[in-house]
Amino acid sequence: MRNYLTPLIEVQRLFIPALLLLLLWAFWRTVVRKDFAAGLALYLGLVVVVDCFLNTGIYIPGLDKGSIRYSECFALILLFTRPPAPQRRSPYRAVQGLVYGYFLLLGLSVFRSESVVSAVFEFRTNIIPQIVAFTVARRGLRSAEDFRRFLLWLTALTFFIAIFDFWDVFFDRWILKSDMLDKPIYAHTRQLNRFGSIFLNPNYLGAFIVLVFPATFIWILNEKRTWQRVCAGVSVLLMIFCLVETQSRGPLLAFGISIPLLMMGPCGGVSRKRRIAMLGFCCAVFLAVMPGFINRAIERFDQIQTETAEGRSRETTWRYTLRIIGDHPLIGIGFGEAQFTETLIDYGFESEFGVKALDAPHNAYLQAAVYAGVPALLVFLLANLILLGKAFISSFGASASQYTSTTFGLAVGIVGFLTSVFTDLQLFTPSTAPAYWIFFALLLSFLTTAPHPSASPVADRPHGAKPLVPPRRNGPLPLPMPSARPERGGGR
Repeated sequence: MRNYLTPLIEVQRLFIPALLLLLLWAFWRTVVRKDFAAGLALYLGLVVVVDCFLNTGIYIPGLDKGSIRYSECFALILLFTRPPAPQRRSPYRAVQGLVYGYFLLLGLSVFRSESVVSAVFEFRTNIIPQIVAFTVARRGLRSAEDFRRFLLWLTALTFFIAIFDFWDVFFDRWILKSDMLDKPIYAHTRQLNRFGSIFLNPNYLGAFIVLVFPATFIWILNEKRTWQRVCAGVSVLLMIFCLVETQSRGPLLAFGISIPLLMMGPCGGVSRKRRIAMLGFCCAVFLAVMPGFINRAIERFDQIQTETAEGRSRETTWRYTLRIIGDHPLIGIGFGEAQFTETLIDYGFESEFGVKALDAPHNAYLQAAVYAGVPALLVFLLANLILLGKAFISSFGASASQYTSTTFGLAVGIVGFLTSVFTDLQLFTPSTAPAYWIFFALLLSFLTTAPHPSASPVADRPHGAKPLVPPRRNGPLPLPMPSARPERGGGR
């Protein structure tokens, strides 16, 4: 196949100019046209590509490279161009308070670390982008149509991720250079024929796909315009390709859990038959174009038994982490990977297994609890339970609205993401966690925004579906016209 694809190398020289033109176009749409949906997608692209992959930013003499990130500067622009705050319904304030309470508890844990300076820099690297992302997106979008436009712009990021992964798999070349490619995690996973694209770590890429896939999939079935439907379909196929190439067991299991929910759950006017038919078509196309790729990903599940015997496995690390949490249940040990490693050594991890201690529990829930205590984990879980519970009630209850399919796709993606972080630390990374909080904030906004009287009831209606209610007339109803026939007895 490599021989057939070799002519594509000539296209590589056009990629960066096209990317720069797209960047300028998105910036113009955001600033001049006040298109917040395009700006939100551009912000996420800056976080993933510029901040995390290119590892660059605005340089301040005397500080590290990328001291001020470009995404944070752009976030200031978004704060002034985002839509006005709409009227909110319950449980918006409760969930927002829990989210900021979770971030506050993580922030307080910084000052319990032995090296406060190191913990502050790590908090600034991993947690501040999450706070910024949630703050920017918490007002949400004006309508489901804006959300579709956000997904349309997000396909540009998806295409870039997939193209880099494609080049990495078939040509062993980079489209863009970055010193992040020298990180050991990238070299190690490539030796195993696992590919994480610009996320470097395949587990991070897998979690991102699990989060974004359901909303994009539902978009295909709701979209009326052919060219946007084609963009969504290509994006879905590319995400399947990237997920398979990660060979990441956690995201693959999460994807396997979220797919039945995506097919059978309540999705407004999108029938189960249409969803199953579309998924079958996408899988058939992928298997026809890329045969044999899925088998290689499934083979990694056979390695679980051999890895659990090693000291640096998730099983042994989780066991030690639970012991540490049991001894520090309320306030944790302090924030930071260095703090966790030193604590693991103090508990005798290296003396028992004879290997270097890991720097993270490889479980986002245990990581939150060991850093900031069980209360921080409970606050995070409660915020998600309330949000997903509200989405569940809205989908099944009489309050189902024109946004049902939109909120359904967002909720399924969040469920899949929360499942995938059970085996890794995506909630403590600057590349994937901001995407999660953006989707979290958008779902919260859709579920708690009071309907506007002028909102169109067809904004989220599937293509070809009839309106649920007849359109209302503008102005007063017309008075009945008098009859032209004179009444009987008149003129007598």
